[in-house]
Amino acid sequence: MTFPDPLRRAAPYLSLLWLALPFAALLACAVRHAVPPRAAEEVRRGYGHLASGDAERAEIAFAHALAFDPDLPEAENGLGIVWRTRGDLDRARRRFERAVRLRPDFAEAHANLGELLLSEDRFADAEGALRAALRIDPDLADARLNLARALLRRGLVPGADRASSFAAARTEYLHLLEATPDSAAANHDLGFMDYVEGRFERAEASYRRATELAPGSQEAQHGRCIALVRLGRCAEAAKVCERCLELAPGADRCRTSLAGALACAGE
Repeated sequence: MTFPDPLRRAAPYLSLLWLALPFAALLACAVRHAVPPRAAEEVRRGYGHLASGDAERAEIAFAHALAFDPDLPEAENGLGIVWRTRGDLDRARRRFERAVRLRPDFAEAHANLGELLLSEDRFADAEGALRAALRIDPDLADARLNLARALLRRGLVPGADRASSFAAARTEYLHLLEATPDSAAANHDLGFMDYVEGRFERAEASYRRATELAPGSQEAQHGRCIALVRLGRCAEAAKVCERCLELAPGADRCRTSLAGALACAGE
């Protein structure tokens, strides 16, 4: 199933970049104190390797940590991230599931499991895991973003109760903005929902805010362009579409929307 750009999936908790979740970058690993010092040291090294993009070294470090403490949830979560980055969802899922079994209050592992389930379009299961993460840490930004996107995407499924799903998603996006006021992703997705529902003025305002926060986002520029066309502000829309095309010269949608904006403006 193909979704619009604002619905691209966020990555697990490491330096991958939503994604465009972006991949949201957040290293989260609080090693317990009651573990062998060498195990804790290897876990720290593993997350450091992930931050530098070296998944191979990270895998070895986490496996080494488990040799000292076979029930170390932070190492299991780290291996889950390694396999998630490689696209092996089954192995990643097993690691994340074991991490939360070993440590039920491990918010990041719940969040990583939820992100993975969302990538498989298992919306209900993803919501459950992401809500579990947020019960532990209500300010976990990527978990909140992924929960909002799970609700949004559920609303796009044919036959779904779009109004209810979108309303629930909007609530989660607003919660996210309470914790992270400068979230370009939240503003972008709010703009998308308003555009889909025909609220073009509100959509344009949210897209504009997203472009202010992330000027290099062609998705936000394009969203604002088409919202402006819908509002009849076609000359302004053309300028925004030109910016979209500058950011992504090969983007057909930017080119098509620019042509539409110019025609609308009488050019």
